Amino acid sequence: MRNRNKEKSMRSSGFRQGGILVGLLVAGAVFVCVMIAVAFSVARNVQVRTAERVDGNDVSIDTPVGHLSVRAHENESWAASDVPVYPGARNSKDHDRGGAVVEWTSNNGKSDGGFSVAASEMVTPDSADKVISFYKNQLPDWVIVNEHDGAVRFELKESGHKRIIGIHGKRDGTHIGVASIGEPASN
Repeated sequence: MRNRNKEKSMRSSGFRQGGILVGLLVAGAVFVCVMIAVAFSVARNVQVRTAERVDGNDVSIDTPVGHLSVRAHENESWAASDVPVYPGARNSKDHDRGGAVVEWTSNNGKSDGGFSVAASEMVTPDSADKVISFYKNQLPDWVIVNEHDGAVRFELKESGHKRIIGIHGKRDGTHIGVASIGEPASN
């Protein structure tokens, strides 16, 4: 009698473990199916439009929760109007200049926002030390960061805007990169 109870108990335990495993597999399969259905729904309701302009490209993405637009500008002038151009520096042939305005408009209007990014690079035959000295004198309130590769970065954050100047000596001269990040109207 004792062996029968033990055998019955073991079979019952096996059925419970098998039932839990089957339940988890079914729940996982249902979850995957729901995620696939959501992905197809979102994919059907997302529209992407592009437009080419003389000075750049526009990308517009409409989603069920809002609208994202990116307006790219190629070959803009110096990236940050409040950053002085190093005397005698010329545009770098290796890198384009440009920027982009990224704006998000939610359907409910609660999480709207945007930012603008602009960047450019110039090269001068002057030494990196001379260029760094120029910017130290011109921009005394900026934070100076010495990079591990010998480059120097000047940074300024104020009123939601960030300006960065990167100076790096290379074989063909000293490269001066400028980036500006802020609100769309700031650049």
